[in-house]
Amino acid sequence: MHYIYIHVINMMKHHLKSFEAYRGTPITFDSFDFDFYIEFMKYMTYEIPLLRKNLQLKGLRINSMGKTIKWLKAFLKNRMARKIIPHIDLSSYKVVEEDVDAIYLSWKEISTIYKLDLSSQPMLEVVRDEFVFGCLTGFRFSDFNNIKPEEIRDGMLYITQTKTEDRVVVPLRPDTKAILEKYDMEMPPICNPYFNFHIKEVAKLAGLSDLVKFSYKRGNKMVDEIRPKFGWVMSHTCRRSFCTNEFLDGTPVTLIMAISGHKTEKAFRKYIKPRLCNRTSFRTGNQRYI
Repeated sequence: MHYIYIHVINMMKHHLKSFEAYRGTPITFDSFDFDFYIEFMKYMTYEIPLLRKNLQLKGLRINSMGKTIKWLKAFLKNRMARKIIPHIDLSSYKVVEEDVDAIYLSWKEISTIYKLDLSSQPMLEVVRDEFVFGCLTGFRFSDFNNIKPEEIRDGMLYITQTKTEDRVVVPLRPDTKAILEKYDMEMPPICNPYFNFHIKEVAKLAGLSDLVKFSYKRGNKMVDEIRPKFGWVMSHTCRRSFCTNEFLDGTPVTLIMAISGHKTEKAFRKYIKPRLCNRTSFRTGNQRYI
């Protein structure tokens, strides 16, 4: 199982153990009724302790709660399908969700990152190259971090996406080909936390320092978080940048979705991030190639 799935499952397990300690009653398969869901959601919303930068906080973000419930349901359904436990009615276990604010980088910003001289910092150079590769292909981190020579044929990339197992064929642009050739057609593996930590340093060196504010709900409060733009850059920024930039360039949505793996146009349009009202108004200066 891929790292990210193991991570979210472990987080679900952690939240359940925390709730178990909070209420002082063991959680068994018999526990999962409607009242459990209500109490667990209330606990995750208002009471679960979090440590952030030496500050004691309480309450998860809405999407973190939604992921916890999603994977709890998946686990329980798996146990039921294997006839390990009797049927449990999970119809009331709603997966909550809110729209996520996130940045994307323009072609110009990606080009600035690509042209950084990082020869004296080889590890940052690898992180930078993989980031740019992700921005140019639209692949998920699990895919662009795992390119193999046998997936490259006749100037095309043939990828089976890790998350969905869908088959995708993408033409190699000159810059993606140059990056692959630099590493003998096989991208060096990097763990996601390491990548997310160091890509912020790369983006900082590229001068992406404008302050950006995002708001989200934690418990019953709206929280405003302000960081320099480089502080918001992460592996997922690659796909958002690819999808948004291709959309602004006029690439057909169906073609972008075929690469990005979005199943519906509604999901895709929630994903792209300039709050687009008129695609043509954004084209000026948004140079396609870096």
